[in-house]
Amino acid sequence: MKTEVNSGSNAKLYIAGTAIVAILLWAGCCMFCCNKSAKVAVVDVQQIVANAQPVVQLRQEMQNKVTSLQQWIDSSNAAINQEGSQEKKDELAKQYQAELLQRQQIIQQDYATKLQQIDASLTKLIEDVAAKEGFSVTLVKGSVAAGGTDITEKVIAKLK
Repeated sequence: MKTEVNSGSNAKLYIAGTAIVAILLWAGCCMFCCNKSAKVAVVDVQQIVANAQPVVQLRQEMQNKVTSLQQWIDSSNAAINQEGSQEKKDELAKQYQAELLQRQQIIQQDYATKLQQIDASLTKLIEDVAAKEGFSVTLVKGSVAAGGTDITEKVIAKLK
C-alpha cells in the first residue's frame, strides 16, 4: 500500500515538474518570438534579512518576551511551591498552565503577524529596486547556478 501512495506522489511530482518545465519553455519561446529579452536580477535574501532593522528589532522583542515569560514561569513555580496542600498546588498549577498556554499563543500570533508584515515589506522593497533597475525577473541567489545581476547591495542600501 505504501508503494501505491509513493507512486501516486511520484506521479504528481513528475506531472508538476513537467508542467513547470513546459511553462518555462513557453515563457522563453514567447520572449524569443516577441523579440524581448528578460533581464534577470538575483538577490541574497539571507543577507538582506540579516541587515534589515525590523528583523533585528523583532528578534530583540521576542528575546525580551521570552525572558519575561521565563520570569513569570519562575514566579508561578515559586507561588505553587509556597502552597501547603498538594490539592492547592495541583489546582494552582492547572491555572498557571492554562495561563501559560494563552501567553504562548499570544506571543506566537504576534510574532507571526509581525514577521508576515516584515516579509511583505522586504518583498516590496526587492520588487521596487528590481523594477527601478529595469529587471523583469528576480530570483533568489542561492537558486541560480550562474547568471543574473546581483542587486543585493542596492536593496540593502535602500534598507538604511
